[in-house]
Amino acid sequence: MLAACAVKMIHTMLLIHDDLPCMDNDDLRCGKPTNHKVFGEDVAVLAGEALLSFAVEHLALSTVGIEPSRIIRAVEELARSIGSEGLVAGQVVDIHSEGLSNVGLEHLEYIHLHKIVALLECKKKIKRKA
Repeated sequence: MLAACAVKMIHTMLLIHDDLPCMDNDDLRCGKPTNHKVFGEDVAVLAGEALLSFAVEHLALSTVGIEPSRIIRAVEELARSIGSEGLVAGQVVDIHSEGLSNVGLEHLEYIHLHKIVALLECKKKIKRKA
């Protein structure tokens, strides 16, 4: 459950940041005003950052009775999945794909594998490590 909570916080951060004007510039998510439309762009950025740090804190401090080395491996896995070779890589390709008309299946798979699948795989790996 700890891994699922941490990954959900990261996923929520991704959604908040993805909606920002500098990313996809969405006004609505699931039919409701996006975070930056309700609270302002500055607070939306900070909310995402708070979720990111809280996810790591939650994973590191809420694991009672687990060896510290296993917790470190779990935090490492989370960081790897959201870093420059995971979620961030998918987000960069997503942003740079905006307006392209010749985006193929391989391109879309790369984006989804790095943005969403990386988080889901991370959850499974963390469960095994922590």
